[in-house]
Amino acid sequence: MNFFHERSLSAAASELIHFDADSIRRLGSPDVWLVDPDAYEKNGRVLRDSESPRMLAYSSTDHVLYATDGCNTCAREVDLNKVPDLEGFAEANEFRLDLLEELRQLATKGTK
Repeated sequence: MNFFHERSLSAAASELIHFDADSIRRLGSPDVWLVDPDAYEKNGRVLRDSESPRMLAYSSTDHVLYATDGCNTCAREVDLNKVPDLEGFAEANEFRLDLLEELRQLATKGTK
Protein backbone atom coordinates (compact mmCIF):
# COMPACT_ATOMS: atom_id res chain seq x y z
CA MET A 1 0.00 0.00 0.00
CA ASN A 2 1.37 3.39 -1.02
CA PHE A 3 0.70 6.59 0.88
CA PHE A 4 0.26 9.90 -0.92
CA HIS A 5 2.06 11.61 1.98
CA GLU A 6 4.04 9.72 4.58
CA ARG A 7 2.79 10.39 8.09
CA SER A 8 1.92 8.60 11.28
CA LEU A 9 -1.70 7.70 11.88
CA SER A 10 -3.57 6.63 14.97
CA ALA A 11 -4.72 3.04 15.37
CA ALA A 12 -8.31 4.13 14.65
CA ALA A 13 -7.34 5.77 11.35
CA SER A 14 -5.26 2.71 10.40
CA GLU A 15 -8.31 0.52 11.05
CA LEU A 16 -10.34 2.68 8.65
CA ILE A 17 -7.70 2.18 5.98
CA HIS A 18 -7.96 -1.59 6.41
CA PHE A 19 -11.76 -1.37 6.33
CA ASP A 20 -11.67 0.63 3.06
CA ALA A 21 -9.15 -1.79 1.54
CA ASP A 22 -11.42 -4.71 2.43
CA SER A 23 -14.34 -2.88 0.76
CA ILE A 24 -12.33 -2.61 -2.44
CA ARG A 25 -11.17 -6.23 -2.23
CA ARG A 26 -14.83 -7.30 -2.22
CA LEU A 27 -15.09 -5.85 -5.74
CA GLY A 28 -11.85 -7.12 -7.23
CA SER A 29 -8.13 -7.75 -6.96
CA PRO A 30 -6.16 -4.56 -7.54
CA ASP A 31 -2.38 -4.70 -7.51
CA VAL A 32 -1.58 -0.99 -7.05
CA TRP A 33 -2.86 0.94 -4.03
CA LEU A 34 -2.78 4.63 -3.07
CA VAL A 35 -4.07 6.11 0.18
CA ASP A 36 -4.29 9.76 1.21
CA PRO A 37 -3.65 9.63 4.98
CA ASP A 38 -4.77 13.26 5.36
CA ALA A 39 -8.28 12.15 4.39
CA TYR A 40 -8.30 9.66 7.28
CA GLU A 41 -7.10 11.86 10.11
CA LYS A 42 -6.71 15.59 10.53
CA ASN A 43 -5.43 17.41 13.61
CA GLY A 44 -5.83 14.24 15.66
CA ARG A 45 -9.45 13.78 14.58
CA VAL A 46 -10.33 10.57 12.73
CA LEU A 47 -12.39 11.22 9.61
CA ARG A 48 -15.01 8.55 9.01
CA ASP A 49 -15.58 9.53 5.40
CA SER A 50 -14.55 12.21 2.93
CA GLU A 51 -16.15 14.22 0.15
CA SER A 52 -14.00 12.60 -2.52
CA PRO A 53 -12.23 9.25 -2.84
CA ARG A 54 -9.42 8.92 -0.32
CA MET A 55 -8.22 5.49 -1.40
CA LEU A 56 -7.62 4.44 -4.98
CA ALA A 57 -6.61 1.02 -6.21
CA TYR A 58 -5.93 -0.24 -9.71
CA SER A 59 -5.76 -3.60 -11.40
CA SER A 60 -3.11 -3.29 -14.07
CA THR A 61 -4.19 -6.66 -15.46
CA ASP A 62 -7.92 -6.00 -15.73
CA HIS A 63 -7.65 -2.19 -16.15
CA VAL A 64 -10.12 -1.51 -13.37
CA LEU A 65 -9.89 1.53 -11.13
CA TYR A 66 -11.36 1.21 -7.63
CA ALA A 67 -12.12 4.09 -5.30
CA THR A 68 -13.66 4.65 -1.90
CA ASP A 69 -14.54 7.72 0.12
CA GLY A 70 -15.28 5.77 3.29
CA CYS A 71 -18.99 5.39 2.52
CA ASN A 72 -19.12 4.28 -1.09
CA THR A 73 -16.85 2.04 -3.11
CA CYS A 74 -16.94 1.99 -6.88
CA ALA A 75 -15.13 0.43 -9.81
CA ARG A 76 -14.54 1.83 -13.29
CA GLU A 77 -13.05 -0.01 -16.22
CA VAL A 78 -10.27 2.20 -17.60
CA ASP A 79 -6.72 1.79 -18.80
CA LEU A 80 -4.95 4.56 -16.87
CA ASN A 81 -2.06 4.49 -19.33
CA LYS A 82 -4.38 5.26 -22.23
CA VAL A 83 -6.55 8.03 -20.77
CA PRO A 84 -5.69 11.01 -23.02
CA ASP A 85 -7.28 13.60 -20.74
CA LEU A 86 -6.70 12.55 -17.14
CA GLU A 87 -7.92 15.92 -15.86
CA GLY A 88 -11.21 15.54 -17.72
CA PHE A 89 -11.57 11.95 -16.52
CA ALA A 90 -10.96 13.06 -12.92
CA GLU A 91 -13.52 15.84 -13.19
CA ALA A 92 -16.16 13.68 -14.88
CA ASN A 93 -15.79 10.94 -12.23
CA GLU A 94 -15.27 13.25 -9.23
CA PHE A 95 -11.77 11.92 -8.52
CA ARG A 96 -8.92 14.04 -7.24
CA LEU A 97 -6.53 14.69 -10.10
CA ASP A 98 -3.45 14.63 -7.84
CA LEU A 99 -4.31 11.14 -6.60
CA LEU A 100 -5.05 9.85 -10.10
CA GLU A 101 -1.76 11.21 -11.41
CA GLU A 102 0.16 9.55 -8.58
CA LEU A 103 -1.72 6.26 -9.05
CA ARG A 104 -0.93 6.30 -12.77
CA GLN A 105 2.77 6.83 -12.00
CA LEU A 106 2.72 3.95 -9.52
CA ALA A 107 0.92 1.68 -12.00
CA THR A 108 3.43 2.55 -14.71
CA LYS A 109 6.34 1.73 -12.40
CA GLY A 110 4.68 -1.50 -11.31
CA THR A 111 4.79 -0.44 -7.64
CA LYS A 112 2.42 -2.27 -5.36
